[in-house]
Amino acid sequence: MFRLFVASLLLASAVGCAFNRPFAPVSPSQILGSERGRQGIAALEQGDLTKAEERLEHAVKLNKNDISHRRYYAEVLWQQGKYQEALQQLDEAVKRGGQSNASLHISLAEKNLAIREYETAYEHADEAVRLDSQDFQSWALRGRVKRLLAIHQAGYTEHTAAMLNQAREDYLRAVSLAPTDRELLAELAALQMSCGQPEQALATWLTVQNLYPQGEEPHEVLLGKTETLAVLRRLDEAEANMTAIRQRGLANSEAGRRLQEIMTAAQGNMRR
Repeated sequence: MFRLFVASLLLASAVGCAFNRPFAPVSPSQILGSERGRQGIAALEQGDLTKAEERLEHAVKLNKNDISHRRYYAEVLWQQGKYQEALQQLDEAVKRGGQSNASLHISLAEKNLAIREYETAYEHADEAVRLDSQDFQSWALRGRVKRLLAIHQAGYTEHTAAMLNQAREDYLRAVSLAPTDRELLAELAALQMSCGQPEQALATWLTVQNLYPQGEEPHEVLLGKTETLAVLRRLDEAEANMTAIRQRGLANSEAGRRLQEIMTAAQGNMRR
């Protein structure tokens, strides 16, 4: 009984009891649920998904309102390809007190995006932005979903252009909050090209390139910058980049061949 009493006190302090709140006794099932949850998280970190699922499922059954363990349980299910079950757990977490949890909505948005449920992904990304407008990830995710929605609904030209511009605005807001995030800047540059803004895209590619030691930028950055230079008909600079691309052995890749087609088309236009 003494051990049970001490465990109860430790659990109560872990969740941060405020002094002006009445003491809420912790039941033995809650204590056991917390222990099962810790075991499940440890198993997940060790890569033992079977054990993690078993322990976290038990933890969730014992503590139905524990959002944290439910999220870990959803992650285990997701990693095992049980996508719908994972989403059900996350939806349940929202219903059981996670309505104002921005990171929970981000998780739902990311997972719905992965299975191409674009509308649902957008709803959760939009809610994450509303809940935490200072989190660049929320803005970037909403922009990413909007960009993919535009591509998915590409049959309506004016509508598509409007959606791409909305996505660009979200990316710009995200960049203002995280100006040195390389991946985010690269996505913005590609989107600026889709919006017909090659000058802005080139400036963004140069910003990304400057975040790496000279000559160590990823090939995606080099390819994107070269394509933008070709579209702008700055062919001498584009050709200099093509030399670097060939030296890296990328000329025969799908992206390299596409880039060569763009270069050839640009050179043909210049001769006219």
